Amino acid sequence: MIDLTSQPCPVCRTTGPSQPLHTTRYPEHRYPGPFTLRRCGECGLLFNSPRLDPPELARLYGRNYYFFLRSDAREFDRIVGMYQRSVGMIEADLRQSGLPGRCIDIGCGRGYFPAVLRELGWDASGIEISPDAAEYARSRFGLDVFTGTVEQYAASAQARQFTLVTAIDVIEHVPDPDKFVSAAAKLVAPDGWLIIDTPNAAAENIRSSGVAWKGFNPFHIYLFTIQNLTTLLRRHGMRPDRSFSYGNTPTAPHLRDRAIAALKALGLLRPVAGAYFAARKLTIRADGAVQQHLARAVARIRCQPPYSASSDSTAPLAASRAGDNIVVIARKHAETPPNSDQNP
Repeated sequence: MIDLTSQPCPVCRTTGPSQPLHTTRYPEHRYPGPFTLRRCGECGLLFNSPRLDPPELARLYGRNYYFFLRSDAREFDRIVGMYQRSVGMIEADLRQSGLPGRCIDIGCGRGYFPAVLRELGWDASGIEISPDAAEYARSRFGLDVFTGTVEQYAASAQARQFTLVTAIDVIEHVPDPDKFVSAAAKLVAPDGWLIIDTPNAAAENIRSSGVAWKGFNPFHIYLFTIQNLTTLLRRHGMRPDRSFSYGNTPTAPHLRDRAIAALKALGLLRPVAGAYFAARKLTIRADGAVQQHLARAVARIRCQPPYSASSDSTAPLAASRAGDNIVVIARKHAETPPNSDQNP
């Protein structure tokens, strides 16, 4: 285990006191011992400490990582909203520039998002740390996918610059978010875009759901607010252009959350979760032809209204940007150098 309480915050770089937010256990993921989230007293960053060391983290991801147990159909269905809240937000800007052009998706998983972007005219590629997921993207969709981290890619001979760099549900997983953003920013061409989507550390639903909130799990070791994520982007030469939250409806604890709590109390959650994950592995590909799901997702994206016309964009938590997830869209203007002293 690694104790981060005496180390500088990766966002504000202070070594001031942090406060524990909550401590829980994740037997369903075979997490070894208690999992504690703390809040930086200066910038509000949520971070896991003590944290698993790199070999322990690798073992955690090797055990039934939920993301890779989703079906192709479910993932392509998810991509439709993902596009609407990311690339769809800057479509007008892209058209003015005569784009699309080259893009890369960091943490592309099995390649669903870059596969869709390629169908929409982008020269799309990906970066993925999981060898199995990267191979799936290459073999199933013919994508160019680098196996490794964005830091490794940026330092490699293969590194290029891109009009668009996306990182959807990634930065909350990485052990060093400052190095992550630095590497991602290096991949953005002048006047290009970087889009980051991540759970919201300032989500209002944390108050009602507590440790059962959807953004909390043992794989999420850093959680950001719009303000501190903006600080990090500015440090590395990215100028935030727009930001918002989604999942903007207040929620009460779900029946599922109550059932999980009851199973934990009875010591039954681990065996029940083990049976569930085993069943998912057996059925994960039994949902039809992947190319049909791809074509259906592209057709839906082409006819869907913009996110600004959705009910979620005007839901109760939208104005305060206190929804469950945040999106920050930043641009690298050629005249804007990195500046570690800029404020959001």
